[in-house]
Amino acid sequence: TRDKQCALIRKGQTLIEGHADVKTTDGFVVRLFCISFTKRRQEQVKSNCYARSAQIRKIRKKMVEIMTKEAGTVQLRELVKKLIPEVIGKEIEKQTQGIFPLKDTHIRKVKIIKKPKFDITKLMELHGDGDGDAGVTMVVQESEEAQNLLTASTAAAGDDE
Repeated sequence: TRDKQCALIRKGQTLIEGHADVKTTDGFVVRLFCISFTKRRQEQVKSNCYARSAQIRKIRKKMVEIMTKEAGTVQLRELVKKLIPEVIGKEIEKQTQGIFPLKDTHIRKVKIIKKPKFDITKLMELHGDGDGDAGVTMVVQESEEAQNLLTASTAAAGDDE
């Protein structure tokens, strides 16, 4: 959320953002936005931890590469399952440790750019002919008050004629 992002931004550190357009295996094109911050080293005396522009470019390139690899090999449903526990953010932190140590690496936003064309034959292949589950018969009969008003009015109109 916006307040979480605002709480992460501070003085004395570099904010690094990256984005990538990725096509999932089920045909969705999603745009992933990533945000990350530089981290002070363990025994660092200096109060700030700014990354050089070349380091930022390398980190951003690595971000895009990881986002493309992680999201391009799965379906949209599995991508959402990866986003919830922040798997991609942790992977980016781990991979870029050699360039510059990062903290608070998150996928901050995911936009669906393009949805796949809806194909009814493919849907029928997935779900069969529909002869499987037809539902359950009602255990308790509906009361007269719970009857649909439209059905009741059409039945009344039919009785009048």
